Amino acid sequence: VHRMVQLDVDLKFKTNIRDIWSEFKYFKKETLIGIANENQPVYRHLMWKFRAEYPGTKVGDPYPKGQPGFNSGVLLLHLDNMRSSNMYKSYMDANRLQQLSQKYYFKGHLGDQDFYTLLSFEYPQLFHVLPCGWNKQLCQWWKDKGYQDVWDQYFECSGDIKIYHGNCNTPFPE
Repeated sequence: VHRMVQLDVDLKFKTNIRDIWSEFKYFKKETLIGIANENQPVYRHLMWKFRAEYPGTKVGDPYPKGQPGFNSGVLLLHLDNMRSSNMYKSYMDANRLQQLSQKYYFKGHLGDQDFYTLLSFEYPQLFHVLPCGWNKQLCQWWKDKGYQDVWDQYFECSGDIKIYHGNCNTPFPE
């Protein structure tokens, strides 16, 4: 297996899922993973200490100027590139990953999504950012948790919605 698509179970497709394979054409030799940005200020919140220490950082800021973090509900994995990337494989070492977590004062709770997000802060070239329509997250949990002033910058998704992601048990639009 050279490439694969990994999907959460809380998705509703508005297009033929085979269409997402066309995103692989945007991968470069160093691109390992296709993934969409997080549509909430999750990492803005989780990176508060790093952001306070480095006030000019783009970490946790909304796309397109910032690095909002990723949502792993829809993943394109270029397995051949992942296998051949010594840098990527070096982060399979717990000590190296711990160092990266400490650098960002990060304590995550979202598993692979946190891993991809942390890695992207150091190595954005490893990732192809999928258009938001390939993973339009519906959860609005953070909206009324003190982020009303920046909410729309994270949540807005213009363009054709191809996959709705019902994260946080959010119902799908009709």
